[in-house]
Amino acid sequence: MNKKNRYLLIFIAIIILATALRFYALDEKVFHHDEGVHGYLTYKLMKSGSYHYDPTYHGPFLYYTTAAIFKLFGDSDFTARLLPAISGVLLVVLIYALRDQLGDEGALATAAMLAISPSFVYYSRFFRNDIYIALFSLIFVISAVKYVQQRDNWQRLICVCTGAAAGALAVCTKENAYIIAGFFFLFILGYLITQKQINTRTAIDASFFVLIFSAIFALFYSNFLTDPDALISVVPDAIAHWTEMHRIERIGGHWSFYLPILLRYELPITLFAAAGGAYYLKKRNIFMIFLTYWGTTALITYSYLQEKVPWLVLHILLPFALLAGAYLGELLPALPQKPRRIEAAVVLIVALSAGLFIQQSVFINYCENTKSDEIVVHNVPIHGLIYVHTTAEVLDVVDFIDQRVRDDSNTSILIAAPENDYWPLPWYTRNYEGCGYMNKVPERSSADIIIIPEEKRYNITIHWSYSNKEFTLRPGYKMLQYYKPESESESK
Repeated sequence: MNKKNRYLLIFIAIIILATALRFYALDEKVFHHDEGVHGYLTYKLMKSGSYHYDPTYHGPFLYYTTAAIFKLFGDSDFTARLLPAISGVLLVVLIYALRDQLGDEGALATAAMLAISPSFVYYSRFFRNDIYIALFSLIFVISAVKYVQQRDNWQRLICVCTGAAAGALAVCTKENAYIIAGFFFLFILGYLITQKQINTRTAIDASFFVLIFSAIFALFYSNFLTDPDALISVVPDAIAHWTEMHRIERIGGHWSFYLPILLRYELPITLFAAAGGAYYLKKRNIFMIFLTYWGTTALITYSYLQEKVPWLVLHILLPFALLAGAYLGELLPALPQKPRRIEAAVVLIVALSAGLFIQQSVFINYCENTKSDEIVVHNVPIHGLIYVHTTAEVLDVVDFIDQRVRDDSNTSILIAAPENDYWPLPWYTRNYEGCGYMNKVPERSSADIIIIPEEKRYNITIHWSYSNKEFTLRPGYKMLQYYKPESESESK
């Protein structure tokens, strides 16, 4: 077997591994609060066909694409997570297009790290927007790199098309795409100025980029041209909402929030990205300088913004993974030429960090699916990837409701909590016509099944004949399920 075929086989094996890790037991874990919101809104879109942008719940791409999946394959936990899982695999596949920049060995190392990464595997199995943003960011970068390399005008035009589509879809996915666009724009502008490449051809390509970008943006945010007036407020609403969230520190945290996640879960990427950044700055490799700039500015920006949530680590991690992979691809083959003690030290560091890397990925994705992985060091909470996740007890509640509805299709259900703090329950009860929701606990109710926060149990009067069972919705938040005896429910 020649070298090229052997290389392809190794790359395909990594892709198969990435696919297996992302699809294995994909629907086993109970939906997170945010997954429940996204799933329910997508379900409503599928049923009604109407959409209106609300920056609280991010852009339309997730909803339209998943609604299409629901139409084709039905609505379920698995189908909701299907496109995130596919996107996670495509991230690994696309590394093949950067072999010239990362090196053959570097591309393999990068693909392997992305395939196994605890964070990338976790959020490829999670119905949120961030894995899409990572994918579109990578497609944009590949398009920009290929654009610079091409001399043929038609091939450059193809790169403009793919880059514009990726950029537009990212902005149609989540608002932090504006931040990433700012990073990329500043670097590209600096590159064009220093390389003296601002000319008529560049201006034409930029105009074409804007045209494609605007067309895709308009299609998604206008509900496919059925609501063109909505386009006027999209960008102002997005900026105003998230500026306010930062100001009030809705989900605030210490500036170092992401550093423990990077060190605890992504040690090989963090270590070798740091070493690689210093190494490539000395070599003045422009692509590696860009990756160092991208990763560093992302880390600084997200550390500053007061919206501290673990899924944002993907946008810091992606450029660092590319940088670390490229550096490992140069470092490891050159080790036999190094002094024996240096070779042994590097091998030991790689082996230990890789072992922790794999162990953490297995642990976080397949062993502890819902329990918080937060740890406390000197009375300071160190957050992990599992962020206020729904407990498995919710599935017992859902099974109970399913059984009651099967026994009596007229079963009435009320789910009530201040500020609608009952997600993901509406996702699991979406098909029950007799289910209602309230954003406050009523004084009375005669529903067959009533679910309220445990702390509000004295705010409602329940008939003495009801039984009740306590369950934990998520760590630190208990709810009560009241239910009539089955005989009484059937005789109503």
